[in-house]
Amino acid sequence: MKSPVEDLRLQTLRDTGLLDAVSVPSLDRLTALAARLLGAHASVTLIGADQRYVVSCSGAGDFPRTGNRADTYCSFVVQDEAPVIVVDARVDPRLRDIADPGALGYAGFPLRAPNGSVLGALCAVDSEPRDWSADDLACLGDLAEIAATEVTLRLTCARETAANQRVEAVLRGTHDAFITTDRSGRVLSWNAAAERMFGHSARDAAGRMLAELIVPEQFRNLPCVRDQPIRVTLAGSTGQEFPAEMTLQDHDDVLYYAFAPDTAFLQALLDSLDTGVAACDSEGRLTFFNRSLRQMLGGDADPTLPMDEWSQHYKVYKPDGRTVMDLGPLARAQAGEVVRGEQVLVWRDDEWRRLVSNARPIDAPDGRRLGAVAVTRDITEAHRAEELRRARHAVAQVLSDATNARDASIQAVAAITDELGWLCGEYWQVTDDRKRIVRHSSHAPGDRDLSAFTNEQPLDFVIGEGLPGLVWSRNGEVWWNTGIMPEDMVSYGRRELQLVGIRVAVGVPVRSGRRVLGVLAFYTDADLPYDSDTAGMLDAVGAHLGQFLERRWAEDMSLALAAARRSFNRVVEQVNDYVWTVEVDNDGPPRLHYGSPNAYGVFGPVPDGVQPTLTDRLHPDDAELLTAFQAELLDGTQAELECRIIGYDGQTRWIWTRAMARWENDAFLVDGLSTDVTERRELANKREELLEQERLQVEQLRTLDRMKDELAAMVIHELRNPVGVIRAYTEELIDSVSLADADRRHAGVIERTTLHLQGLVDDLLDLARLAAGHISIDPRPIGGGRLVRDVIENHTPSAAAKRLTVVDAVQPEFTVHADGQRLRQALDNLLSNAIKYTPDGGTVTVAASVRDDEVVIEISDNGIGIPAEQYPHLFSRFFRASNATRAGIKGTGLGLAVTKAIVEAHGGTIAAGPAPDGGTRFTIVLPA
Repeated sequence: MKSPVEDLRLQTLRDTGLLDAVSVPSLDRLTALAARLLGAHASVTLIGADQRYVVSCSGAGDFPRTGNRADTYCSFVVQDEAPVIVVDARVDPRLRDIADPGALGYAGFPLRAPNGSVLGALCAVDSEPRDWSADDLACLGDLAEIAATEVTLRLTCARETAANQRVEAVLRGTHDAFITTDRSGRVLSWNAAAERMFGHSARDAAGRMLAELIVPEQFRNLPCVRDQPIRVTLAGSTGQEFPAEMTLQDHDDVLYYAFAPDTAFLQALLDSLDTGVAACDSEGRLTFFNRSLRQMLGGDADPTLPMDEWSQHYKVYKPDGRTVMDLGPLARAQAGEVVRGEQVLVWRDDEWRRLVSNARPIDAPDGRRLGAVAVTRDITEAHRAEELRRARHAVAQVLSDATNARDASIQAVAAITDELGWLCGEYWQVTDDRKRIVRHSSHAPGDRDLSAFTNEQPLDFVIGEGLPGLVWSRNGEVWWNTGIMPEDMVSYGRRELQLVGIRVAVGVPVRSGRRVLGVLAFYTDADLPYDSDTAGMLDAVGAHLGQFLERRWAEDMSLALAAARRSFNRVVEQVNDYVWTVEVDNDGPPRLHYGSPNAYGVFGPVPDGVQPTLTDRLHPDDAELLTAFQAELLDGTQAELECRIIGYDGQTRWIWTRAMARWENDAFLVDGLSTDVTERRELANKREELLEQERLQVEQLRTLDRMKDELAAMVIHELRNPVGVIRAYTEELIDSVSLADADRRHAGVIERTTLHLQGLVDDLLDLARLAAGHISIDPRPIGGGRLVRDVIENHTPSAAAKRLTVVDAVQPEFTVHADGQRLRQALDNLLSNAIKYTPDGGTVTVAASVRDDEVVIEISDNGIGIPAEQYPHLFSRFFRASNATRAGIKGTGLGLAVTKAIVEAHGGTIAAGPAPDGGTRFTIVLPA
C-alpha cells in the first residue's frame, strides 16, 4: 500500500509531463555534457510506481526507454533520497543481484522537485569497476542540480498549463460571459458563454474591438468602474438589445470583463408570467418562486426546507385529494427525472386548486447537476370544465340510447358519478299518488365500503325528508353541507351519510313543466364549495330527462300526426295541384318538409328517394323571377310566381305557384301550391304571336300613311306655285284701272279664294314638315309680352267687326325662349279660332305670365265650346267639332294640329278644356 508521501511523489512526477515526452532537448544536452566530462555513459532516469523511465541518455547507444523499477540502480537513489556511489556493482550488497555486466561502476544523484520529492536520478555508468574521484562526483552533483532545475521548470510550466486548462474549462462551463481585452479594447479571449450570449464565435471575436461587438452605438462608452457589478445595455450579433450586469478588473495591462444576465430583469420577467416557476439548486435547496407560484402555494421559496418536506409544507396532494405527495415534480426533477403533465391538488383559500407541472433537471455541459426547474399552471377551471363536458357527453350518450325515462335517469346518475369522481349517485322517483319519493337506484363506483349508506333495502321519504325530499319540496337544486341540517328539511333521512364521511350532498329535480317527477342525488366526501357550473350542469341534466319524457309524449303525438297526414294526402291526391312545405335557412338550399303525392304534374316522374323543390329544378333563365318571389316571401306577404321548371323527364313546363311564409318553432317555413299552366302559357304565347302580327300590320299601315303624307306634301308643294301665280295675276288685274267694275268684283272673288287655298296649302306643308322633323325652329330670348300684344292688336279689327270684347291680361314684361315667327303663328291660330267661334257681343280673354320658370299663355272665350267627349281628338288633323260643323262655321281642321306641332317643337305643351263662363280655354306652357 502506497504512503501519502509516495502518492505525492508520483503525482508530482506525472505533473512534470516528462513520462509522456518523446524527447527533452535540454536534458539531452546535460547528459551529453556529463558523458564528455566523466568519460562514461550518462542518463536521466525517472522512477514511477512500478516502472523506470529513461527520458534522456547519452553514450550508451540504443537503450531501452522503460523497464522494471526493481532492475534499475536509480530506484535506490529514490529510496534513499540521497546519492548512490558504486565502485563495482558485482560486489555491492544491494546491487549484486541485479548487476548488469555493462554497468559495473555507477554514480547517481537525486533529482528533487520543489516539494522535496525525489523523482529520479542523473547517473553516470561505466562498463568497468570505477573508483569515482571527488571531482567526478562534484561535477555530476552540479549537473544533477541543473537537471533538477529543468525538471522544476517543466513541472511549473505543466502545472500552470493545467491550471489554465482548468480555468478555461470553468470559463467554458460557466453561465457568465468572460472576455479579456488589451488596454485598447481588442479582444484577447472569449469563452463559450460569451459565444452564447452575444452570438459571435471566439475565432470571429479575437482581435476585434469589444465595444463594436457587444455595445449598441448609443452606449459605446462603457463605464470604467472596477471591482463592482454595474448595469449596462448590450447587444448581440442580431442587434437585439438586452440588460446585463458587468464586472471589470484589470491586471498587467489586461482588462477582464464578466457579463451576467440582469437578474432583476429576469425576476421581473418571470414575475410577469401567469405560469408558476420554481427552481432549486444542486443541493436540493429551494431558490426561487415567481409571483404566480407564490400566489398558487400561498408562500415563497424556503431554502432551509428539506426536499422531503416540500409537499407537506405547501399542502401538495395527489389528484385524489387525500394523500400528500411523497416527492413533488421539482424534487423528482432534481433527482434526474423529466416530469411531464403531473397533476397535483393544493388546498388554498378553503378550496382545492388543481395544478399541472412540467419539471426537468438543469445540467451543465460537462454533466454536472446544477439544479432543477418546474413550471406549473393552474388548471382548476379548465379541469372542472372538462369534467363537466365529459359528464354532459356521457349523459347525452345515455339519453340517445335509453328507451324509457326511468332507465335514462339511472344511467345518467351513474355516468355523472363516474365522471365527477364522487362517492355515490342515486335516482329517486315520486310515486303516482305523489305522497312519497322512492329510491330506484344507487351507484357507488369506488372501492370504499358504503354499504351502511347504499344498502339494498327499499328506501322512501316524504316530501322535505333527506336530500331527495328537500329537492322535491323546494322544486329546485340543493347544495347541502351535511354538517348543518337546513331549516326546511324534515329530517336527515339517513344518519349513515355522516358515518361514511359524506360532507356535501347535491340534488336536482327532474321535472315535466313545473311538476317534479324525480330527483338526481349525488354525494361526496370532499369539502366542495358551491360551484355554479356544476350545479348548472346537473340542472341541465334534470331538464334533459324531463324533456325526454316530453319527447316520448311528442313521439305519440307524431304518430297521430302521421295518421292525420296520411288522411290529408288521400284528399290532396284527388286534385291536380302539388302542395308542398319547405324550410329555408341561410346555410343551404330549401329543404322539403312535405310534398303531396301528385308531384308528377310539376316535376314529371320523380326518382325514388328524391325530394323535389322548385329551386332545384328551376330553369336558369328564370333565376331573377325566383329571387323576386323569395324577396316577397321574406317580407311576409303572399307571393305568386310563374316560371319554367325542367322536369326529371327533361321536359320544360310552365308552373304557376302561390306561397306564403310562416315561422314555426324558430324555423322559417314556406307553404305553397303549384300548378302546371303550360297549356295556358302556350295559348298566351299564341295570343302574343297574333298581337305581334297585328302590330306588324299596324306598322305597315303607318308606313303607307307616311307615304301618303309624303305624297300629299309633294302634291301640296306642287300646288303652291300655281296658286301663287294665280294670286299674282289676280292682284295685277285688280290694280288695273281699266278693269270694269263687274270684272273687278270677279277678280276679288278669285283673290279671296286664292288666299284661302294658299293658307290651306301652307298649313298642309307645315304639318308635313313638322311630322317629318323638317320644320325649322330658331328659338331665342324674345319679349313675350310685346309679341302677345302684337297678336291681340292684329286681330282687333276682326273682333270689333263682331262687337267682341278682347280682355288683355298679359304680364307687362317677360322673356320667353322661342321662335318669334312660329310662336306668333300658333297664337294667331288660337286667337282667330276664339273670335271665329264666339257669337257677336261675346268676350275673348288673353292672359300671359311667368310661373315657376315657365311661361303660361291662356286664350279663352265664351263661345259655342266643344263637346266634352271630343277634347281628346281636338288636335288631330282635319278634325272639327261636331257643333261647329252643325253651325256651318267653315274651317279646315288643320290650325290646331299645326299649333300643337309648333308648341311641342319648342319643348312645350298645349291643352284645351272648358272655360269658366262656357266656351273653350287653350293653355300653352313654354320653358321661360
